[in-house]
Parts: sequence; structure tokens; C-alpha cells
Amino acid sequence: MTGITAIAIHLPRLRLQRAGMAAAMDWLSPRSDVRGARTLAFWDEDPVTMGVAAARACLAAAPDARDTVRALSFATTTPVFAEPQQASLLHAALRLPEQTLAQDTCGTLRSGLLALQAALEGAGPALVVAADMPVSTAGSLAELRYGDGAAAALVGGGPQVLAYRGGASLSAPFIERYRAPDRPHATDWEERWVREEGLLDLVPRAIAAALAKADLAAGDIRHFVLPCVIPGAAKAVAQAAGLGQACLAASLDTTCGDTGAAHALVMLACAMEEMRPGERVVVAQFGQGATALVLEATDAIAGVAPHATAAIAAGVAETQYLKLPIFRGQLAWERGLRGRLPVNEALTTAYRNAGALLGFVGGRSPQTGQVQFPASRLAVAEAGLHTAPQEPWPLADLGGTVATATADRLAFSRSPPNCYGLVDIPGGARLMMDFTDPEAARLAPGDAVRFVFRIKDMDERTGYRRYFWKAVAADAPPAAA
Repeated sequence: MTGITAIAIHLPRLRLQRAGMAAAMDWLSPRSDVRGARTLAFWDEDPVTMGVAAARACLAAAPDARDTVRALSFATTTPVFAEPQQASLLHAALRLPEQTLAQDTCGTLRSGLLALQAALEGAGPALVVAADMPVSTAGSLAELRYGDGAAAALVGGGPQVLAYRGGASLSAPFIERYRAPDRPHATDWEERWVREEGLLDLVPRAIAAALAKADLAAGDIRHFVLPCVIPGAAKAVAQAAGLGQACLAASLDTTCGDTGAAHALVMLACAMEEMRPGERVVVAQFGQGATALVLEATDAIAGVAPHATAAIAAGVAETQYLKLPIFRGQLAWERGLRGRLPVNEALTTAYRNAGALLGFVGGRSPQTGQVQFPASRLAVAEAGLHTAPQEPWPLADLGGTVATATADRLAFSRSPPNCYGLVDIPGGARLMMDFTDPEAARLAPGDAVRFVFRIKDMDERTGYRRYFWKAVAADAPPAAA
């Protein structure tokens, strides 16, 4: 039977303090519990970029698997585009084989777990990526409870960390949360009804069906993962399912919030750090039905490093509530003259240069070893130019060194200052790049950087956005694997 080879998560570094949210909104919607913080995606992060970050970390844990991935599923409830599918962008950024089947799954918070079940019960190595940025009305409980984040799981393609023992999904027209295509915010229904009639009915039945397929009893389960924003509901479900003796996975409600379609995998990545070989875990999620999967830790679990815990602990505290609606495009703000230029995209040019723009693939001269970006028919060398074809040379994983750095407060930026500079890349390439991350202004010449896939710019008239690679400090916490 197949299983999970690697799991990785990505959490934005900004941690919006709930006390700061309350200070801004309590005059309208007082909240008694404002402990902790929720993750807040930076202005140039979205479900696509977060998904790429988590997937890159997942593939880094199994470097030989990239060329064998046969299916890529991207799950979200907050798609960037209604058309085209986001999976095609992830496919290009990750440089997966052209034959890889890429598809989006959406419409429910358990879409990530549904995609994982399909991969575990399918054939061939598969990559499941889930990312979400739940958008809620200002001052709502949902705005406090949800966070931004992504997770990725590689199924097959290497030694298993978690073996799949069995799973079950139940479907039901139980609508506890809804959003029309032309509406920016989701609407949540009454919590007690969701808990009593939904979670406590459907999830225990899905767990029972999964345990039956795995030929296991509830007493054989050591860990239980159930994302749920309703306080106390996960514990109640565990009792109803006979899993009262199992260790309830941390909900992460005060450290990052519920990351929607990604949260089951985010919680599982954290729970794996406590698991021992032979221990079993049930991972379940609710949403228009319920899904439950039974997984068993192999001997390889002992080698799992605490990357997820490190990623959670590596946040940067943020108290400015207004960054949330401004970064989301929900609040009009004065951009100045430099922020009024339209963004035009030539889709033909974007497609012809997709390898460079999305995959960050340059060229390398076989004669001199010189690396260039973009690739060129002419290879630069001290002795002259070589006209022999360059070989494709991926740059995304190489990192580089800052040659010059500028923090520009005159240029337009959604999070001033606008930071950029020249970056030297191993092999001789030098490239002008944007710097990103909440602490981008600290980068200076000589600093080591790594590269991240981010939003380059957005056309707010049409909703189109362009992506490219940017530089962040090399010691900025990467996605956890």
C-alpha cells in the first residue's frame, strides 16, 4: 500500500496580533478572547505563491521525486483565478514533467484532504498542494480565527514516512459556510447547529468507516487530527468517535489560526514531530460531508526534523490591522502618482518565456560554465562570445549574494519601502531583483539570499496578476519539510 513520502508547510512570516485587531475593531464588534495571533500573507503572497513554497520544500525532502510526479492537485477555497486553473502555474514554477496531470480542487475546506485521499488511492507518485487565504468580513469571528498558509504532501516517489492504512469520505448537502462567485466574503452559519448536527454526526461516522477499511479499532489510534474553528468541537468529536484516549493534535489557533483547506496537513505536519514508529493517526476534516484517513508511522518518522514547529515560531509580530484589508485589496488607499500606472500583460510573450518567468530557468554555456539569465544564443566569456546553444540551468534553488541594495520610499509599493538590488548567482549570473519579506529593508551587500516565487504586479482592472521570483534573506525561515 502507498503512503506519504514527505509533508511540508508554508506559513507567512507576519503574525497579526489579535489584540491589535481588537484595538481596531472592538468599538464595533467586541470580542472577549483576543489571545495570540493569526498568520497574514504579505502583499505579494497568495494561495499560488504559498502553494509553490510548500511544494518546493516538500520536493526538497525527496529530490529524486520531481521527475516522477505523475499528478499534481491544488486545493483551495480562495482561488486566485476562476480561469485559468492555478495548478498550471504551480506546475510551471515547480518544473514538473510536461506529462504531469495538473488539476484544481476547490469548493470545500476539506478539498485538500479529499485530494490527498485520491492520491493515496491512485496510481503513481502524486503531489498534493493546499493553500488558503480565507477572507471574512471586518471584525467577524472568522477574521480572528482563520489564517493564511499552505501545505504539500508527496505521495509515493520514495520511502514512506506515513503508510496509508485506509480512508473514507461521506458526502452530504450540509452547508455551514457559503460564498457566491461574485461575493468577496464567505458567510458562516450558526455554530451550535454546525457542531451538533454536522461535526458530531458526520465526522464520527467517517472515522468509523475509515477504521473498518483499515481493519483497526479506535483503541489502536494514538493521534487524532481534526481542524475546526469551533472551540471544543474537536475534543467532542474525538469522544463521540471513541478516540478519547488519542492525543488531540494542536489546533494552532493562537499561533497561526485555521488555514482552511491546508489546515489538516499543517496540523499533521506538527503532529508528526511527536509520533513514533508504529503509531497510528486519524486525520479528519468536515465540509459538506466528512473525510477520515488512517495513517501509520514508519521507521522513517524518527528522522523527521521539527521544521513545522520552527516555522510556527519564526513569525514577525504585526499590530497594524489595516494591513489585512489593504493587502487583500478590500480598502481603497492613496497610491500616489507612481501607483496609477496600468499593468499590461502579453499572454503570448508570457507563454513563450514561461520557463524563465515561472520556472526561473536560465542558461549555462557548456564551453565556459558561465550562467546567464535570461538564457541567450550568445554565451558571454572573457575571451569573447560563444554561439553554441546554452543548456537549461534552473536557478530557483541556487540562492545568491546581494551586490547592491536599495530601499526606495519614492517608488510605489504596497508595503513601503520598495526594496531591490543586484544579486549575484553562482555561475556568474547577475540579476536585478525585487527583495521581499517583512524585513527586506535589512538586506545589504554581501548578504546571502534565497529565491521565492511571488506576485510581481497586479492589474486591478482585470484581476490579472503576474508572478516572478524575488530574493529574501537566506536565514529567513523557509517552508517546513
